[in-house]
Amino acid sequence: MISLSHLSGLSLGILLGFVMQRGRFCMAGGLRDLYLLRDNRMLIAILIVISIQSVGLFIFSHFGLAKVPTDAFPWLATMVGGLIFGIGMGCAGSCSTGAYYRAAEGLIGSIVAVIGFIIASWQIRQPTLKSIFQPITTPKLDNGTITQTFNIPPYIAIFILIIITAFLVFRHLKKNASIKIPKMKAKKTGIAHLLFEARWHPFISAIIIGIIALLAWPSSLSDGRIGGLGISGPSAQFYSLVTTGDLKFFNWAGYLLIGIFAGAFIAAKGSQEVKFRNPGSSTIIKSFIGGLFMGVGSGLAGGCMLGNTLVNTAWFSWQGWIFIPFIIIGSWTVSYFTIIRP
Repeated sequence: MISLSHLSGLSLGILLGFVMQRGRFCMAGGLRDLYLLRDNRMLIAILIVISIQSVGLFIFSHFGLAKVPTDAFPWLATMVGGLIFGIGMGCAGSCSTGAYYRAAEGLIGSIVAVIGFIIASWQIRQPTLKSIFQPITTPKLDNGTITQTFNIPPYIAIFILIIITAFLVFRHLKKNASIKIPKMKAKKTGIAHLLFEARWHPFISAIIIGIIALLAWPSSLSDGRIGGLGISGPSAQFYSLVTTGDLKFFNWAGYLLIGIFAGAFIAAKGSQEVKFRNPGSSTIIKSFIGGLFMGVGSGLAGGCMLGNTLVNTAWFSWQGWIFIPFIIIGSWTVSYFTIIRP
């Protein structure tokens, strides 16, 4: 039976999928552009999401509406997992969440990447692979957060984060204020134009995603889950659902995943962007391998781009912040050998 908690997960998923598709909120593409084009818009957008979520999370925690995790820091698994995930991200051309919303558009390469991600997310959680990777996942540091390590209250870290984010936002907007972006002639009017046709600035998308990510904390807590957005775990459970009929998938996170795909499809359909597109066999193979790598990497690192980069960073976990540079190294390495060097 679907509970109110499950419905809230589904609703947040639909909103997230819709915004990410319409805002073209592709974190993998943004990090790639940072390297190839020196374009830091998506990096700033990610900081906006983290900042909004961080402020709200600690306020919610103070009033008992959310619980901040107290996990130890699996430092080696985070580094290795981040590197593997970044390589997979570079091969697939998107992160795992981006692959889901692009799959909803009909991109065959992304569909294949999602399949690879689902398979690997399940496999990495099985006893055989767990034992193989145990030397990597075992080393941990007791202080799981930056605030614990430096013995500072969270509000100090939040203040520093907001100052840095605000500075980067205002500098970017000032620098690009004179740039005029050509606009296509509108075919829709009113709400339809805003929702399905108008170009969404990545900072606007980031604000909305930040609010959605924040609301995920109390929403999932009502289902007994401590955490925010995440798709790695439910992707593994989806594999079990399909192969063995295991119904554990139908929890808060599972309905969130269903919602992300549904929301992205609604957005793509309304924007007339649903169309099966075949990128060719070589790209499909590379996308599948990329999906496998992302599944393994997220399993080792305790989260994907969504769970680590956008969520775990909000409570200043070392896992979230250390994950970022290693996915960048992995992604940029693939970009160098596949785009720059050729």
